[in-house]
Amino acid sequence: MPPAKKSRKLSRKDLNQLKEYGELDPFSNLGEENDLDDLISKAISRSGYGRLTGAPSLSKGKSKGHSHRGLAISKPLKASRPDAYSKLLKSLPAAPVTMAKRGVATSDDEAEESDNDARMDEGEDTATAEIEEEYELDEVEHGAEESESEGESESEDDTDVADGSAIKDYMEKHVADDDSSLMHRRLAAVSQKEYTQVAVDEPLLGQAVLYNVDGQGVRPPNPNSINPRLAKPLRKLNDGQDPSALQQRLLGWFDQYLDVVYADRSFDKEDEITTAYALHAMNHVLKSKDLERRNKAKLSKAHAEGTDAGELRDQGFTRPRVLIVLPFRNSAYKVVEKLYKLASGGQEMNAPRFVKEYGPAGYEESVISKRKPDDFRKTFAGNIDDGFRIGVQLYRKTARVYTELYHSDIIVASPLGLRMVTGSEGDERRDFDFLSSIEMVIVDQCDALLMQNWEHVSHVFSHLNLTPKKDHGCDFSRIRQWYLEGTAQHRRQTILISEYMTPEIQAVFNNNCRSIEGKVRIKPVYPGAITDVVAQVPQVFKRLSVKRLQSAADDRFAHFTENVFPELEKAATGDKHTLVFASSYFDFVRIRNYCRDKSCSFAAISEYSTTSEAMSARRSLYAGELGFILYSERAHFYHRYPIKGIHRLVFYSLPEHPLFYTELLNLMLTSNDETASPELLSCTAFYTKYDQLKVERIVGSRLASQLLTGERSQFTFA
Repeated sequence: MPPAKKSRKLSRKDLNQLKEYGELDPFSNLGEENDLDDLISKAISRSGYGRLTGAPSLSKGKSKGHSHRGLAISKPLKASRPDAYSKLLKSLPAAPVTMAKRGVATSDDEAEESDNDARMDEGEDTATAEIEEEYELDEVEHGAEESESEGESESEDDTDVADGSAIKDYMEKHVADDDSSLMHRRLAAVSQKEYTQVAVDEPLLGQAVLYNVDGQGVRPPNPNSINPRLAKPLRKLNDGQDPSALQQRLLGWFDQYLDVVYADRSFDKEDEITTAYALHAMNHVLKSKDLERRNKAKLSKAHAEGTDAGELRDQGFTRPRVLIVLPFRNSAYKVVEKLYKLASGGQEMNAPRFVKEYGPAGYEESVISKRKPDDFRKTFAGNIDDGFRIGVQLYRKTARVYTELYHSDIIVASPLGLRMVTGSEGDERRDFDFLSSIEMVIVDQCDALLMQNWEHVSHVFSHLNLTPKKDHGCDFSRIRQWYLEGTAQHRRQTILISEYMTPEIQAVFNNNCRSIEGKVRIKPVYPGAITDVVAQVPQVFKRLSVKRLQSAADDRFAHFTENVFPELEKAATGDKHTLVFASSYFDFVRIRNYCRDKSCSFAAISEYSTTSEAMSARRSLYAGELGFILYSERAHFYHRYPIKGIHRLVFYSLPEHPLFYTELLNLMLTSNDETASPELLSCTAFYTKYDQLKVERIVGSRLASQLLTGERSQFTFA
């Protein structure tokens, strides 16, 4: 007698399926993690597309149907007969898919606070989860009606990309499922980093280099770039004006869905830049949601008529589409406020909790000493907490904040805030599936993020567009083909905005920016920070001889210990007013430990030094009681100490921020003691041929090549 089958307790999901469909999903009893790839493979088989490169996954073991070793293009797969899942899908009514709540990935660092708290802050005291779902359903249905009444100019059928027909919108082309040979060539090119570099004339933005894919070249402006609903709130954000020339040029690059690095950010341009990328992000989400509404209407109509609407794929594995990475809460306050105004037609935000926890943006500016530089006051005005994440959910005419990450359309977060959720390898509670369907990443103020912990930024990029470990209630019949094929990272647009380029930003540009549309790098022509130096101090630049990039740090340290440090010891017996500046914190620690071993008379000021420690060191230097002060760039970024009494300035390495070079040299003039002789003042800066970006910003683009490749290894500016 065969053993009796073990009964399985029905879950709430099973009960809902029985109630709505009359039968269980035949694949609902599969394992949540191990069999997700099987579902993806079945969905691909039903669609008839070729299987491309598999998405990277952190799951242990081999993923079925995935290729992780390169581009593997196969012949289109066709199912010989409809399987049970296909029959089930055809028999189902076009009901909206509601996402299950997640308990791990919350939109703020206080996980215990519920969604009801957020609703109360938005003036929705009586809102419940059921009302939210009804509102979302109403949104879809009304959106479908709008698409029928207002979309007369739009084609009823999706544009066919493969046959080369005209595209009305670059976004439509970028996100469309495309199994053509041209698309395969583009995927192969970006996977193997095969680009053609083209210099582009950009009088307003500076030097632009386009990394061309498959000979696309510079394209004309997007004919349908901005959703009409955003025109009015955009004018309100711009004080009643049309987009500025800077905004038009930036949006011209953004709208092509190129990966963009813009390395000329400043606080004078901040409002224009943040408005431009907030508009672009909102535009992308609204167009995506409009497409979902149109497809929803088609499915409803086909179901009512008993016909087949065909494949209508417009979603990812999870809901979040846009990720905006910022360094501080004060930055997030400005951006989220703009997103809200764009979503609500320019209305002011009414969210007491959000204002309390994130802003207002400049409420502490009056407290900051007016002796601090203007950029310092603007950077640190307001809430400068660097551990946050907040979800933004969009509706037809408004937006809500503090939504759970899996229920959000846009996520605004700091690298640390995301790291607290994504965790590290081996952590018991970690979640990064909400990053699986990100279609646009905007990283602003990269220069400030470099002064925090850039490793967190790298960690975020390594967890984007991975195959999720769970299905999260997604509808595989609506998931875009390139998500199923594992090529979503090539459809993701990455936008990096910084005051200047660095090797770290360049590494992300080289390794993580792989859009099929290509990429562009924009940076200004630098006049040179040296032109802003007022102090009459001889500035000597010495180029160090290094063997290779990997040994540059060791070669620099060897030169310091053999040549510079003995001079510092000699000077300690006479003029004891030397400041040694180290750009890298690792170099700072290395020098500090070496000087401690040598029992030197020195003090070290880093970002971790207490106020009393820094004050004591500055006082001792001014009084001539110390041989020298070792000073880190991060300490200057976070505190801008007015160090008095500097007679000799040594740049162990040039600062990343060119303004810091000017400030430190001018300190020798404005804050030096009156008894110091001008002949005692000197500045020596060490650099290598690999410091091209730093040298260019300090001496100017015109002279940089001479310092880097000239026959002489020493140059003096007076």
